[in-house]
Amino acid sequence: MRVIIDPEDDIQYMSFYIKGLEELFGRENVAFRYDAFADLPIEERHTRTMRFILKDGLTEKRFIIDTNDSYRVNEVLYQWSDTYGSVNANFGKTPETLQKKLISLCPSFAIQYTRPIHAIVPAIGGVLHTQRNKRKYLGCWKRTLQRPRLEAYTMQEPREGYVFHLSTLWQSDEWNRNDEGVNLRRALFIRACKSLSAEMTFEGGLVTSRSGDSIARFNDCLSQRLPADECLQKTKESTFVFNTPAYWDCHGWKLGEYMALGKAILSTPLSNDLPAPLVEGEHIHFVDVTSPTALGDAIRLLLSDKAYRQHLEKNIHRYWCDYGTPQASLRLMGITR
Repeated sequence: MRVIIDPEDDIQYMSFYIKGLEELFGRENVAFRYDAFADLPIEERHTRTMRFILKDGLTEKRFIIDTNDSYRVNEVLYQWSDTYGSVNANFGKTPETLQKKLISLCPSFAIQYTRPIHAIVPAIGGVLHTQRNKRKYLGCWKRTLQRPRLEAYTMQEPREGYVFHLSTLWQSDEWNRNDEGVNLRRALFIRACKSLSAEMTFEGGLVTSRSGDSIARFNDCLSQRLPADECLQKTKESTFVFNTPAYWDCHGWKLGEYMALGKAILSTPLSNDLPAPLVEGEHIHFVDVTSPTALGDAIRLLLSDKAYRQHLEKNIHRYWCDYGTPQASLRLMGITR
């Protein structure tokens, strides 16, 4: 079996699935090739989708993995593919004509692409051939090499009474209104934690490139960026973690990372589908952050009830192993050895 990948996209969003393909078929059978996707319009290849082909003799199957923040299906790529996986599938909002080949996947996240030495050839090849801005293209490879390896995402006994949360304060405008959505929900959680300083230690906040009046309402929540490895370690140590739908109400990387780490997750309701529902009280603890009483009660519950946390940790990690790992994601799309 040969795997042919279109490199004309952001390696950060492909790295997770490339690892799964290499584990299944061997690195020597996974190749990047531009010419194999020449039949696709270049603007469709510049979407945040992973396009790859499995070839077995004269037989080939075409696959799309859509990692866009939106639930919307790319109709051109849907027609091109035999199977269309999406990390933000929403069957309730997707026309039936675009559902037959649609597979719901768990949220993934960027990992270090193999080892730095193995990235040199495809990165250089991409710079020579890409129709994207070459500096930005190479920057995507560099950022991927700064990400933790997937093997670093392991369960760890957390520190009692310590909560870490570091996330992005996204741009907000009349279309996405993030300041009334993800930004506000994250800020409400951060403020609630800080108000409980006598009962817990909170570290983190919101990081942003925004400035001036546009962030005035969030000044009390701002923090400094941390290296990915340090952020990962502090997340492991956190007694529990907080999740909320992110940009365009997508699942976001954090939910995937929390699943992989086997964390007890406090979350606002999810907006999009998953391969199987997350059950309240079994996999996750849902909360309405707009209710100060409910939010405070949920934080205190997860801080104090270790048995409940361990119950959530065990079940969400099992869920991840069943549905979320690179190989499990490929298996959902019908790809096995």
